Amino acid sequence: MLKKDSQQFKNQLEKEKMEIENELKKHKNMQRFGGTDTLDMDQETDESEAYVNQLSVMQTYKNRLGDINSALKKLKNGKYGVCEKCKKEITQKLLKINPESRLCQECKKKK
Repeated sequence: MLKKDSQQFKNQLEKEKMEIENELKKHKNMQRFGGTDTLDMDQETDESEAYVNQLSVMQTYKNRLGDINSALKKLKNGKYGVCEKCKKEITQKLLKINPESRLCQECKKKK
């Protein structure tokens, strides 16, 4: 991979990392459900559902952040753009769409 391309992917990954970290900070102090005796069952159910949805979103962000950190580490170690499964090069086309990709297109299909 060309140094120019590596720098471009690094910049993109760092930007996405910062955006995700900001989103995680926003959700860090999630509102807890329940806690007051004045809530009726419908309100408590709605709040519970909203809380579960927030947890799901946070977990998705955390998983993506892990993938981004892994990709940044690979960039630093000169192993970026190599499929973790078959060890073949991941295409530039796929990396432009998903710069934190761990697998090449063929291995993703087999998944």
